[in-house]
Amino acid sequence: MTTTLIDTQLAPAPAVRAWGRLVTDTRYVLTGFPLAVVAFSVCLTGFAAGAGLAVVWVGVPLLAAALMWARGFAAAERARVAPVLGAALPAPSYRTAASASLPARLIAVLADPQAWRDLTHAVLRLAPSTIAFSFVATWWAGVLGGATWSLWGWALPGDDVELPELLGFGDGYGTIVLFYLAVAAVFALTLPAVARAAARFEAGFARALL
Repeated sequence: MTTTLIDTQLAPAPAVRAWGRLVTDTRYVLTGFPLAVVAFSVCLTGFAAGAGLAVVWVGVPLLAAALMWARGFAAAERARVAPVLGAALPAPSYRTAASASLPARLIAVLADPQAWRDLTHAVLRLAPSTIAFSFVATWWAGVLGGATWSLWGWALPGDDVELPELLGFGDGYGTIVLFYLAVAAVFALTLPAVARAAARFEAGFARALL
């Protein structure tokens, strides 16, 4: 009974757990987009150059290099995705070379199915990352922008027509402030669900390929 009481007292409050989950999901999505841009640029460039030059054999090492770069991005993504999914993705077994010679190592990399899955993820992850980033960034902007409008709204040009006026609520300063506070409240209430769905969507794509 004493142990149960201590465990209950040490358990984080629901609000703390919800905030921690929101921070985790937001961090995963917002950092995933720039990583996706880098992975797309590096791996697709290496693959395109290698495929174009493969006919003269110069491109073969470039193809292998692109696959190795994709493997590195895949390893980083497996580590990043663990807090979102609640469990780490198992590290795959990559094909090893039959000998230490350069041709054997190149063949091992090029013939490894998982290496090509890593490359596919590196090239295509930009799509789910962009979608997830757009939703999470928009919701955070709605929360922060609406909650702080009273601090910076006065600096906007005087001839602008605010959204509350367009909707027929009037153009009084107090009305506008209250309207944007209400908008911020709506975004704040739905933000945890949106961030969670976006993070799970992006993480699900990684789990499917990695």
